[in-house]
Amino acid sequence: MAHYHYTIKENPISLNDWYAGKHWTVRKKQKDRWYAIFKEVLDNNIPNIKKEYRIKMHVNSRHDPSNVITMIKIFEDTLKKLGYIIDDSPKYCKGITIEPHPDLEKPSFNLVLESL
Repeated sequence: MAHYHYTIKENPISLNDWYAGKHWTVRKKQKDRWYAIFKEVLDNNIPNIKKEYRIKMHVNSRHDPSNVITMIKIFEDTLKKLGYIIDDSPKYCKGITIEPHPDLEKPSFNLVLESL
């Protein structure tokens, strides 16, 4: 099993902020920005995912751990758009874990993509 690590030294999007009555165009701009960030880190460490995968997120930010799930969704959408995964359905995605990690620089998060 291969593991691919991606560290982002920024505050992740909060699910509360994402849906706090913001116009869809604001969310679209945020998603486009994060797509570009994720594309850059993926281009520097290209994953080789055969079919199934799992994602683990370590986070150190002011947000509750469950409040950063939006980042995993945007990361998966980026993986799919770039052709690194077939789909983000349960047929291929075998798990998602979010863990607080106080040893990480604050604010930042680390995504671990595991090829199964």
